[in-house]
Amino acid sequence: MSSFSLAISKILSLVFAVILIPFSILTHGIDLISEADRTDSEKTNVVGIGAYFRSQGMATDGETLYFSSKTTLIRTEADAKTLINANYFAIPEQLKEIGIAHIGGMSFYNGYIYAGLEDSKVWDYPIIGVYDAETLELVDYYIMDDEVITRGMPWVCVNPENGYLYCMDHSKQPTKILVYDTANEMSFVEEVPLSQVVPSIQGAEFLDGTLYAATNDETQAIYKIDPATGAVEKYLDRNLTSGSEGEGMTFMVKNGKPVIIAMDMGPLFINAFVREYDMQ
Repeated sequence: MSSFSLAISKILSLVFAVILIPFSILTHGIDLISEADRTDSEKTNVVGIGAYFRSQGMATDGETLYFSSKTTLIRTEADAKTLINANYFAIPEQLKEIGIAHIGGMSFYNGYIYAGLEDSKVWDYPIIGVYDAETLELVDYYIMDDEVITRGMPWVCVNPENGYLYCMDHSKQPTKILVYDTANEMSFVEEVPLSQVVPSIQGAEFLDGTLYAATNDETQAIYKIDPATGAVEKYLDRNLTSGSEGEGMTFMVKNGKPVIIAMDMGPLFINAFVREYDMQ
């Protein structure tokens, strides 16, 4: 993204921010409806077109944040608002030609963003896309076995301790996580049976060897999953306002302690909240 394009994007963002002040007030007001039941400690509200660009997955390199929409990738400062760069056409033509139209949950690993790509609602081509974390350009992709992954590729997550990628399809009653090796052409490693169903996972991230998965279940809960045994434990309920949609999550370190950064779309779908949750 050129410096000129970035400057134009920032100017447009400022103009839209002023125009959308009434909508910001409205969405904050709606969010207060469930405030007593929620567990977030801080939140950032992004309204209008900015919400679209923060509507699917998220990841971090430890310093900055990455967000996906169905077809775009952006990178921001840790405040989740200040744009660093963007790829507004993150699905290249060769993938569009086979119907790929959705970027889902993603994960940062070793200088790259690994993202779930899919031909949404068709499920013929579950794909793992690999993007350069600096340029946000697609540098590689893997078309996975659609007999193993039968309903798309809604999210992926890489364990930084061993480079293994974990994923799951859109199964309504998921019973297992699939594991692949990023260092060996995304070769299959194993499947890990889950101790209980974890429905509607939107994104996941590793912390200290444990997989945390953000869902859009009844309470938009975040679960802990042991990647070796598949043991599942509910970690916290987000308890978002009715009609909201829980999206992806990641971790950042603040004041020397890890915090959960999780995203959700408001019930009017004109805003996105990026929320912090203190570790229990």
